[in-house]
Amino acid sequence: MDNGGEIDFPVDDETYNLLQTLVSKLEALDAYRTYLEDSEGETATLYEELARSDYEQAQRVLALVRTKLAES
Repeated sequence: MDNGGEIDFPVDDETYNLLQTLVSKLEALDAYRTYLEDSEGETATLYEELARSDYEQAQRVLALVRTKLAES
């Protein structure tokens, strides 16, 4: 909480960065879903590939977040 005028964070910088990365990946997945609705052919294939890649990366980041939070 308050530490003589300074506010402590409940997580360390590394965990915070992982959480921010996870949010970015989830936002990207949401955007790709919208873009796919408006796409066809090669463009749709691109968004599907991007979504698959970001999904896998989000899963990896989530696993690290869980590990970091369990350590705290």
